Amino acid sequence: MILKNGTVFLEDKLQKLDIRIENGTIVELSTNIVGEEDVIDCSETIISPAFVDLHAHLRIGQEYKEDPEITIKKAIRGGYCAINVMPNTLPPVNSAPMVEYLRRIKGPEGFLVMATGAITNNGLLTEIENMAEAGAVAISDDGNWTENSFIFYQALKYAKRHNLLVIDHAQDTVLFKSARIYEGQVSFQTGLKGFPKAAEAHAIYRDGTLNLAVGARLHITHLSTVMGLDTISFLRHLGSHVTTDVTPHHLLFDDSAYLDYDTKVKANPPFGDDRDRKALIHALRSGEITAIATDHAPHSEPEKDQEWEDAPYGIASIDSAFEALYEGLVKTNLIPLEVLLSALSTKPAQILGSEHGIKVGNRAHFALIKENEPHVIASSMGAKNNPYVGKESSAKIAAVILNGTVVHRNDQ
Repeated sequence: MILKNGTVFLEDKLQKLDIRIENGTIVELSTNIVGEEDVIDCSETIISPAFVDLHAHLRIGQEYKEDPEITIKKAIRGGYCAINVMPNTLPPVNSAPMVEYLRRIKGPEGFLVMATGAITNNGLLTEIENMAEAGAVAISDDGNWTENSFIFYQALKYAKRHNLLVIDHAQDTVLFKSARIYEGQVSFQTGLKGFPKAAEAHAIYRDGTLNLAVGARLHITHLSTVMGLDTISFLRHLGSHVTTDVTPHHLLFDDSAYLDYDTKVKANPPFGDDRDRKALIHALRSGEITAIATDHAPHSEPEKDQEWEDAPYGIASIDSAFEALYEGLVKTNLIPLEVLLSALSTKPAQILGSEHGIKVGNRAHFALIKENEPHVIASSMGAKNNPYVGKESSAKIAAVILNGTVVHRNDQ
C-alpha cells in the first residue's frame, strides 16, 4: 500500500510525504513514491500516528455501562490504536490472572489493550511483581489515592525494580471526603459542597518527594489546577522525574459548567476555574504537561440522570476527543496542531515506554485527519455521557489504519 500526497506528522513537524507500507510495516518515507501497490490518495489529509490513550476505563463486569467491545470500536473511531486500562474493573485488576485477562481482549489486528494493575487491595499492597511478570505496564489506585505513605513508597520501589509506570490520581482523599467540586464562587453559587484545590497539590508533593528517594517512573494523571502545576514545577526543580497528562475536558471546561447541574460534565477531579483552565492550556503548549489522556469513563443513562449528588463521576468521549480539542484549541489558535497531535500520539507512547510514530520499521498505525470539514459531533453507540455531542467541529478522523489495513472510514 502507498499513501500518496499526504501531510505527514513526522518528528513533530508536518511534512509533505508519501508512505509505502509492506506487511503492516512502514518501509519507505519519501516524496513521489511510485509502485504497483494499492494507492490511497491522501491529498488535503493529515497523516498522524494513531493515538494512544494513557488512561481509559473498560467496564468489565459492568457491561451495562458500556460493553468493552463497543469502547474499543469508539476508540478506533476516535483515531486510537491503543488504550491503557485502569484497574477499577469487576473484579479489579489486582492479580496476574486479571492482567492476563485484560491483555487477551482483542480489537482489530494491531489494536492494543494494555493493563494497569492496582497498588492496593483492601488497603494492602498487591502482588505487583506477579502483575509485572504477567505483562502489566503500570500500577495505579486510580480514583482512590493511596493514602498510606509507607505502602505508596513500597509500590514505588516495586515499580522501579520492574520498570512500571506509576499512574497517580493525586488527590488527598482526607481533604476530598464527600465534596463534589473545588471550593470557590461556583461552589458557593450552586450550593455544591467544595473542597480545597490544595488536595491535588498536597498529594502531588507527597508522592513526588517520596519518589525523590526511589526514582520510579511517576506519572501524575489528569492535572486540574494551577497549584498542581506549580507543585510539579517545584518537584522537577528538586530533580524528581515526573510526567503528566491532562484530559480534554479539563482543557475545554471550567467550573462554570456546573452552574446548570449537568451531570454529563461531572468529573473527578472536578474542573478548576478559568485561570486553572488557561494555565493547563499554556502548560500543554509549553511542554510542561506531557500528554492528553481521555479518562474515558462510560456510565448508563439512568446513572447519569440522577440528582447531581448521586450521579457518578465520568465523561465518555474517546470517540470525539480529537474533534472537540481541535475545535476548542487549534481552531482558536490556543495551541498548534502539532502540539495536539504529539500529545495524543507519540508523547503518551513514550511515557508508556513504547516505540511509536511514523518511522521506517515501525508498524503502520495511522489516524487520517481532514480539516475544513464542518460537522456536528454525532452520538455513537454505547454510553451517552459525552458533553461534546451536538457541538460543531471543523476537523474529523477520516480513516484509521492499523497494521497497514484500513479498519475505519468516516465518509459522512
